[in-house]
Amino acid sequence: MEKVGKESWSSSPASILYFLIILFLPTQFGKHFWPNFSFVSGLRVDYLSPTLYFTDILIVFLFISWFLSTPLGGFFLTGSNLKTLKKYKPKPSLLLSVVSIALVLGVFLSKSPMAGIYGLVKILELCFFGFYTIKNTRNLKLVVWALSIGLMFESVISIAQYFNHGSLGSVFYFLGERAFNSQTPGIANASINGSLILRPYATFSHPNVLAAYLVISMTLILFFLRDKLKYPTLFIGTVALFLTLSRIAMITWAVVVCLSLFKKRWRLTLVFFSVLGLGLYLSPFAARFLNFSPMDEAFTQRISLSKAATEMFLKNPVLGVGVNNFLPNLPFYIKQTGNTFFLQPVHNIFLLVLSETGIVGFGFFMWFLVKTYKRVLKKKSMFGLILISEVLFLGFFDHYFLTLQQGQLLFALVLGLCWSAPEQS
Repeated sequence: MEKVGKESWSSSPASILYFLIILFLPTQFGKHFWPNFSFVSGLRVDYLSPTLYFTDILIVFLFISWFLSTPLGGFFLTGSNLKTLKKYKPKPSLLLSVVSIALVLGVFLSKSPMAGIYGLVKILELCFFGFYTIKNTRNLKLVVWALSIGLMFESVISIAQYFNHGSLGSVFYFLGERAFNSQTPGIANASINGSLILRPYATFSHPNVLAAYLVISMTLILFFLRDKLKYPTLFIGTVALFLTLSRIAMITWAVVVCLSLFKKRWRLTLVFFSVLGLGLYLSPFAARFLNFSPMDEAFTQRISLSKAATEMFLKNPVLGVGVNNFLPNLPFYIKQTGNTFFLQPVHNIFLLVLSETGIVGFGFFMWFLVKTYKRVLKKKSMFGLILISEVLFLGFFDHYFLTLQQGQLLFALVLGLCWSAPEQS
């Protein structure tokens, strides 16, 4: 199992900025803009709204700090080191060049080129964040501590929202908490024994995104944190995860715990699942997990969106409909009822990539994922294998890893950690 060794991080501005990005990753405080391309069928769509988040500002400053440390940045800053600059010859990748050209071409041929350009800018931002993680996360101690602080904070807010039957307000608004209660239109409630139960959001845009953050954070804490606070943190995180009522995330976390215990403590694993199963069965939330029907609205809506994504790909097999252009095209593939719920991306990251970028983009996406798996297997990194599998499993049932700021940063962070070289035992 991986472990954190001696502290190797510096207190440089870049290291501090990186720590703050991870610490504030759960927040969604930002400024939304509403140009014409953010409207679909006359309705404002959050997913298409260009938004400047606080974490975006931190990433911009991180990029500037990193750039100034490169030979090119040093040359522009001081005009010196000309010899070093002449030796600085980046090696272009033919595959990456072809994919980049295809993505740009797909955007300019799309229904909404401006939405596509905004999508390309986000891709560049996330690629830099992932790249920086690869190059600078040799030691995970501060990363795990940032996630631990964030997890404790978000878990406490989640539990408080659950008992408050709504948002907490006050200063939490500036961290991105929505103003809501169980009666707010469009809010995520769960029907339990005929009653609507509010699913807490914390400072996230949806309970499912909160659940993904909790699972990924707890996985890193489980593998890397060596402190008395480890198990209390995991406990409160698990309670908050249970309250989100995110079925897929809870199954994912149960499997992770099983894998971490089974190798040396298989008896404890059996006890864990027996207690968990009995507790769930006897709890009032059992209906959420046991009474599932393919006729449920959430299921039928996902099927409709999946069919629309497949049709988009079949009509645009090479380049797709364009990056960030799934929603502008959706009204042409699915019957709208006037309900904005259907103006959502397909709840599957693979279908979303396939429909927006066609064979070219999807092929590169799958190639990179395979390379990532080979990387973690070569390093014999148990935590890396679990992290990337968590993201892909959760992403098979939802879209937030590609469409929402917090999910995008989580995805980039996970990929960066899988490609980095943390200390191992």
